[in-house]
Amino acid sequence: MTKIPLIFLFFAWVSGAIGQKTSPVSWKFDIKMISNAEVEVIATADLAKGWVTYSQFTDPEGPIPTEFVIGDQKIDFEEKTKPIKELDEMFGVEVIKFKSQAIFVKKIPVPASGKVEGYVTYMTCDGSRCLPPVDANFSINVK
Repeated sequence: MTKIPLIFLFFAWVSGAIGQKTSPVSWKFDIKMISNAEVEVIATADLAKGWVTYSQFTDPEGPIPTEFVIGDQKIDFEEKTKPIKELDEMFGVEVIKFKSQAIFVKKIPVPASGKVEGYVTYMTCDGSRCLPPVDANFSINVK
């Protein structure tokens, strides 16, 4: 009788561990005041060793490019990190990607709400597999 609850607890623990998803990419979003009327949004992606994420401007025949949305508008950010351009065997096209870290910036008018809200959609791969695209939401108070 005592083995049944232990087996149940074991399977509950295993299914809980499998259900937890950890992304190999962690995002950080910051604001830098440029003037009373303008701010710079800084998005930093830190990637786990062996993983890459892709430029906003990579070949559309390849992986899903990174895409930023502020409010309800798609916005291209400046890519501050030097990307790597190379032929990717998984996709069969030249891709533009980042390893280790990617920094993106965009100057925008100070929003009337005092907050910059949006999300970034990104895809990540490790050379043998790719994870589905993920949205990372952000909401930053303008100081």
